[in-house]
Amino acid sequence: MTDWEQLNPTKIAIAGDWHANQHHAKRAIRWAAEQGAQAILHVGDFAFDMRPKFFAAVQRALEDTGLVLGWVDGNHDHHERLNALVADHGRTAIPLRPNIFYLPRTYRWEWKGTSFLALGGAHSVDRPWRTPGREWWPGETITIAQAQRATDDGLADVMITHDVPAGVRIPCIEGNPLGFPAREIEAAEQHRELLRRVVDQVQPKRLFAGHYHCRLTTPLDDISRGYRTMVTILADDSAPVAENVVVFKLA
Repeated sequence: MTDWEQLNPTKIAIAGDWHANQHHAKRAIRWAAEQGAQAILHVGDFAFDMRPKFFAAVQRALEDTGLVLGWVDGNHDHHERLNALVADHGRTAIPLRPNIFYLPRTYRWEWKGTSFLALGGAHSVDRPWRTPGREWWPGETITIAQAQRATDDGLADVMITHDVPAGVRIPCIEGNPLGFPAREIEAAEQHRELLRRVVDQVQPKRLFAGHYHCRLTTPLDDISRGYRTMVTILADDSAPVAENVVVFKLA
């Protein structure tokens, strides 16, 4: 079994939402390997209902390329199963397959002197049209207690999240082009505000996220607190692989 914290890669691929799409996942893993990545961090909406067939396909692709993957949860992941895993294992990288690890909320680790914080979760604006227990699971959003725990542990160089903190303009969702209910949009914005409160305290140099299915890199500047976070949002599995995956080199 791989020891997650002992990996110590130099080049990391960061991947956006895959939605349990094994065909795209295999393409993305091969592309990451071709770019020289030695590990993959996934920003959530990874496994959806966690079917063994998807995990088996991803594990084979990882074995073929020699890569290891760790993922935070998105809003469209099976939170009941994930919460049970955390109850059994605690806040650590949880092995689901030899080369696949779940990175629970507020888990921290360090590679090559770079500190990381995992903080998955987001609000589903399409929740009214999803079936609870089959297409949507309670526990999708960051709790106040999780946000507090994330800030209690201090600064981090890199945050791996699913949602994007408030203060980052996301042009592809402006004007609510898909017509989601106003109350769901409001709940989503409240979640972004909570995540921003964490970012204000952790003050990462880089933050990688997904959720919005569009590719964007933009700075988040807080003049009063004196920090800048470069925020990268990855596109999803409907986009070309080069928009869904980016390679990040550690110092």
